[in-house]
Amino acid sequence: MKAVVLAVGMTVVLSACGGSGDEDAESKSSDGGQGPLTETQLTDALPEGADLPGFSAEPQSLPLLEAKDVVTTGQEACRPLADMMSVRPRLPRRAMVWATIEADGAPASAPPGSVTLTSHDGDTAGQWMTGLKRAVADCTRFTATSKRGWTYEFTVAPVPLERMGDDAVGYRITNVLDPSGGGNVMSVVRTGATLATYLLPPSENGRPRPVPESVAAGQEKRIRAAAD
Repeated sequence: MKAVVLAVGMTVVLSACGGSGDEDAESKSSDGGQGPLTETQLTDALPEGADLPGFSAEPQSLPLLEAKDVVTTGQEACRPLADMMSVRPRLPRRAMVWATIEADGAPASAPPGSVTLTSHDGDTAGQWMTGLKRAVADCTRFTATSKRGWTYEFTVAPVPLERMGDDAVGYRITNVLDPSGGGNVMSVVRTGATLATYLLPPSENGRPRPVPESVAAGQEKRIRAAAD
């Protein structure tokens, strides 16, 4: 596996070796009257350099997930969480691009985080959010298996987020074999038919670190601009 694969749950795999609310009220129609963004539009929306306040970003050209990254779980209530790590989720993605992000002033030894942008047909983005919110509420522990050859157990805990985008959900996911026990925080923010998924390691004191509202707002502007 590429060492730079850090988003959509892959960091929690490597470390062993997207606040929830009323889903029916919040996960409204996804597309906002616009079709899903193309891969080119998503790439235009990716941050680079100092585009996001407090972070430096570097777009990645290699695919985040490869053909072997088919991740499954036998626990149906937890499937949306496993789907976040899978190249073949139950709800397909139209396109996916990603960038690594590093907090300004972070120690050289600190692992980078990432932001992944995915586009979705119709109301699929809203369905992703509904499924994730339900899973974060109902699934506290699950086992996932990948065709890449690994099987790991994960714990899950909700992480409150500020009001962001059209909808948002946050959670901390931790591989039980992670010696630090810190896991990573996934912040998933929907803007129309696009999901922005931020993966950030915990802060130095071990506390969960969700995406800052200023970063999510800056990324939302980039997504909306790419759609125009």
